[in-house]
Amino acid sequence: MPLARRTDAAERDLQEIAFHLAVRNRQPKAADRVIDELLAQVEMLAENASTTVMGTAAPELGDSVRLYSFKRWVVLFRYTPHGIDVLRFADGSQDYLSWKLD
Repeated sequence: MPLARRTDAAERDLQEIAFHLAVRNRQPKAADRVIDELLAQVEMLAENASTTVMGTAAPELGDSVRLYSFKRWVVLFRYTPHGIDVLRFADGSQDYLSWKLD
């Protein structure tokens, strides 16, 4: 089964997203739902990695980096022999196009 491995930075991003929604916005149920949806999306990307190229190439961010948009979120990832490596999660309003991921 293909894997969707997450970097430490991606894990921190998920924690920040959950904190922002649950604590700052006082919407803990929304935080749980968004995290579950994002994790489901990365699992779907991993499951389809051997048959379908998804997302948009973003070589300016690093070698083989791709962007996949889901609702207001962007998943920054790379295809690998095991499936995908999730590099970061971003809010679409963030300046993620200036990040360097190598």
